[in-house]
Amino acid sequence: MANNAAPNVVDSPQLETAFIEYLRRLDMEERRFREAECKLALVAAEGLEREKKYRRAGDKFAEAFAHLLETDLKVPIDATNEGGVRCAVYLKFTMDECLTAMTCANGVSRCLFERGKYVEALDWCMEVDVLHKNARFGAAPQFDWDPYLPSPPVLEFHRQRLLGLLTASDVFLKLGNTGAAAYCRNLGNDLIRKLPSHSDQHVLRQEVLPLSTFHTTTETRHPDPATYRSALVTEPALQVRGAWQKLKIQVSSKIASRMAHACFIYKSRLYVCGGQRSGTFDVYRDLWCLDLIKLNGWRELPSYKTPFLNSQMVVHAGKAYLFRGHATVDYFDLERERWGRIQTHFLTARGGRAEWPWGSLVYDYVTHVVDGKMYVFGGKCKRDVGSDMFAVLDIERKTWTRITGAMDDEQMVPTHEWPGPRKNLASWVDGKQEKIYVMYGMADRQAAELKGQNFASSDGFVYDDCWSWNIAKKEWRRERVAGNIPCPRAEMSVCYNPQINSTIMFGGYNPALPFFAESTSGVCYGFHYFSDTFILDHSSAAPRWRQVITPSFPTYRAQGQLLTDPATGKMYLFGGYTNTDWVPAGKSEVTRSYGDIWQLVVDVPGGLFESVDWEDEKRTAQLGPWQVCYVCNAVGIYKKCGGSCGGRVFYCTPTCQREGWSEHKEKHGCSR
Repeated sequence: MANNAAPNVVDSPQLETAFIEYLRRLDMEERRFREAECKLALVAAEGLEREKKYRRAGDKFAEAFAHLLETDLKVPIDATNEGGVRCAVYLKFTMDECLTAMTCANGVSRCLFERGKYVEALDWCMEVDVLHKNARFGAAPQFDWDPYLPSPPVLEFHRQRLLGLLTASDVFLKLGNTGAAAYCRNLGNDLIRKLPSHSDQHVLRQEVLPLSTFHTTTETRHPDPATYRSALVTEPALQVRGAWQKLKIQVSSKIASRMAHACFIYKSRLYVCGGQRSGTFDVYRDLWCLDLIKLNGWRELPSYKTPFLNSQMVVHAGKAYLFRGHATVDYFDLERERWGRIQTHFLTARGGRAEWPWGSLVYDYVTHVVDGKMYVFGGKCKRDVGSDMFAVLDIERKTWTRITGAMDDEQMVPTHEWPGPRKNLASWVDGKQEKIYVMYGMADRQAAELKGQNFASSDGFVYDDCWSWNIAKKEWRRERVAGNIPCPRAEMSVCYNPQINSTIMFGGYNPALPFFAESTSGVCYGFHYFSDTFILDHSSAAPRWRQVITPSFPTYRAQGQLLTDPATGKMYLFGGYTNTDWVPAGKSEVTRSYGDIWQLVVDVPGGLFESVDWEDEKRTAQLGPWQVCYVCNAVGIYKKCGGSCGGRVFYCTPTCQREGWSEHKEKHGCSR
């Protein structure tokens, strides 16, 4: 009998192919519909913006952006809404969709800026940056210092990137964050000069970023004393009050000023070891201790076996471990006050014994101890440009394991999966001891050029990124750097304060941010030192950086050490150095190091701000090497009061001294 069984239509290959084609066409039709809706909203938004109807225009720009999305993704994306820089939706964008999204985000940010909505404006500026980075992620990996140039070339892509940077710069200027404002314009200037097409350079220079506009932000220090003295908290979500107070040690001490030193706090005692006197070949091996409660003078402890610099010490179980790149790791027993060592070795991925990965001494890295394990990231070993190696030492087992990155004898390749090679970066561990953060830092391409190494360039380079390592999940994530951000830098001072669940950043150095010290003569330095302060509150669902507005600030410096005493929540700054062009010293030194101690308080719950007399602090302020006249508020290098107050106030002229004496005497109890 003939087989009359019906064909299996469900499993038919032709039906499957037809259904897939149907879905593809349906998706294309839906995409075309969304594109049409987006363009209609975009045209309406641009018309409303021309009419200066900024609220309605901003809403229309946001509506146009929403039409591009296939999901209910909330834009701008924050930590409560997927978060991170890498975005699966943006990675699927075509170049046309990316350009439209950048145009929409720029439109929203401009309208918000015109309305004085600076928090939201910065969020949308960051969205432009995130779109730019996701376009870069979709291409073959490059090192961060290599410019991303779409193929085929797309001038509008660079134009939209520039517009986002300029709006962000304008917001930062409104907030008094001159460092971030200058960085955004300098980044835009670099973008233009690195374009391969001279005609494209000319167009963007004429239409978006003229050199005159770029130069206006390069003629100030950060902060600049002439304008900073009148700074106010106008946007509490992006600014907060604080105060730097220079501490006086009761007994004169012999500790030398220094930079590149190791520093830590244990049981409310500040320890300082090693380092170097700036501008000399004097490298130290001494170890000192200061009681932060009594402040009754420095006490010298047994010195380390050899002079060292640019290394760190971290405390675990009453011992401060000093890693310098050797398998032998030294430690100082903080209870017995004597030096010791442990012998360690490296393991392969399978647990066998491996060759030691560092070929020489390691400098300028970051390290933390979490749950008995010492993590080390970055720094300089054989490659002056820096390292991307991330390794961990199990202190009890005395074994090292590589987590990510290249060893010294391996080729270093670009990747979007973990932080790029760097040194002199910022790093901290969160309050729950769940994540290790690394932020900013520099790739020292100039040093690589001097030594004829790979990745060489005459241009300095600083990173603008922040990454978190999830200890339990064993994975990196590139985080968004949101809010009133610190200008990207290296050699900064940073610490995490568990009492206020916040990270604080102060000072630092940028090797690629120009400073026109004398605009009329054309004298320009290709680097910058900072003396600004920022805080990131991790308690917020969507953390944003805020600038800490302080009446006084320590002298511009890099390689200072900022630490928190976990027992009291007090924050201290010790040491560092600067170029004397930032610090008028009346001497011939090229650089200058410091041995001073400052305490920072911040106007947040637990920030110890209660005792600050804000108005008096403003009148008695020391702005780095400059002072504020107690009477007329002029800024300059003035003489301090010679009375019993110990030089609390300053006067610019004898006339101001006579006018202000009575008030000063009554306010501060000063006598001649």
